[in-house]
Amino acid sequence: MLVLSHCSHAVESKRLIQGYGQFKQVKEPDIKTPKKLKVVFDVYTSNDDESAVNKGLNTVARFLNMHFDAGVKPQNMQVAVVIHGAAGKDILNHSAYNDRFLIDNPNAELLELLHKNKVQIIICGQTAEFRNYKRDEILDFVDVSLSAITALVKLQTKGYQLINFN
Repeated sequence: MLVLSHCSHAVESKRLIQGYGQFKQVKEPDIKTPKKLKVVFDVYTSNDDESAVNKGLNTVARFLNMHFDAGVKPQNMQVAVVIHGAAGKDILNHSAYNDRFLIDNPNAELLELLHKNKVQIIICGQTAEFRNYKRDEILDFVDVSLSAITALVKLQTKGYQLINFN
C-alpha cells in the first residue's frame, strides 16, 4: 500500500508558469523522471463556464511546473498543444472572445505564459473555419494547421509523445 504523508514543513516548489498548473511534489518516485521530454497535448474539450480556464491547458502548465521542479531543464522539454473542437474558442483574442461571450478570454494569460516558455500552440484549421474564427481573432502567437489530425501526425513523426486525457 502506498502512503503519501504530508510533511509538517512546506517545501517551496519551483515553477515555470506562475499562477497555474498546481501540483504536489512526490519524493523518491519509483519510476524515475526522464531528463528529456518531448510531448504533444491533444486538447479538445472546454468548460461550459466561459469564464473558467480550460483544464486541459492548465494541465500543460502542470506538466511544465512539476517536471521543472523535479529537475528537468526547460531546454529539455519540447512541448506542443494541439487545440480543436470545443476548445477552439479558448485561443480567441480578448476582442473576439468578448464579442461572443461578453467577457475577456480567461485562457489568454495562460496561453501567453505557455508561449513564452516555448510551448508551440496550434489551432486546428478545420475548427477555426467551421466556427468562423478569423485569423485576426486568434491570438497572434497561435499557429494554424490544416487540421488537428495533420498537426498530431506531424508532431508524432518528429518524436513527440501524445498526451490525451481531456
